[in-house]
Amino acid sequence: MRHSLLPTALLCLSLNLPTARAEQAPERDTLFQLSTIDALLAGVYQPLATLDAVLTQGNFGLGTFVGLDGELILLDGIVYQAGADGRVRIMPGETATPFISLTWFEADQSLPVPPNQDYAAFKDWLQAQLPSRNLTYAIQLKGQFAHVRYRSVPAQQPPYPPLKEVAKQQTFFERDTISGTLIGFWCPDYVTGLNVPGFHLHFLSDDRQSAGHLLNFQLTEGEVALDLTDRWTVEMPEDPAFLAADLDTDRSRALHQVEQAPDSQKAQK
Repeated sequence: MRHSLLPTALLCLSLNLPTARAEQAPERDTLFQLSTIDALLAGVYQPLATLDAVLTQGNFGLGTFVGLDGELILLDGIVYQAGADGRVRIMPGETATPFISLTWFEADQSLPVPPNQDYAAFKDWLQAQLPSRNLTYAIQLKGQFAHVRYRSVPAQQPPYPPLKEVAKQQTFFERDTISGTLIGFWCPDYVTGLNVPGFHLHFLSDDRQSAGHLLNFQLTEGEVALDLTDRWTVEMPEDPAFLAADLDTDRSRALHQVEQAPDSQKAQK
């Protein structure tokens, strides 16, 4: 696929699934990804493709916007921006992105989640339910939450700082007694450098007024749906910023620091 902004090179990785899924169209079980998480960590926030271009690859996923302007949430084919100002906006198709992961969400398994779990307990529980820890899963959890903690980051200007530095400017939010959906992925450890190993989830409230990168929650009740994804298409952009980025450095520690934040840090209500 060639996007409207820049020429690109494609890397496709394929794995096989059991015969029961063999009749499904392969592209429906593909995780499409633009750029890599390490490029984002290195500060590659340039416009690499429009939403109109990448939404041909899926209706469910997450990412960010040019200049790291907030968190991107894709649900049911609609792209939401969770801004650092706390507002949630629907973004038009001409909006550009430097990083996005998406797929066509079709649940292979649905499970009621044990009640009154926090995020740590939920992760332990769900990982024990996975058919294999060597495949990737799209995750959608619809539920009632006693408490949700999430964050967003403000837009940056060139020359772009690395994501670890931007994270120092992040804004934290907390909501109590709220219904919403968790959207994202679980990836195996071997994707280090390409994507986020383990869980990477964003939150979107049912009233579409609250959203961001998930940090913690207390779940009252909910149901989680899993879409097992056995193929990846990773588009390596030929943008000068990506080609010049230092992607040899191990950024595992920086990623862990960016993905998590202590509950002690003050949040907006």
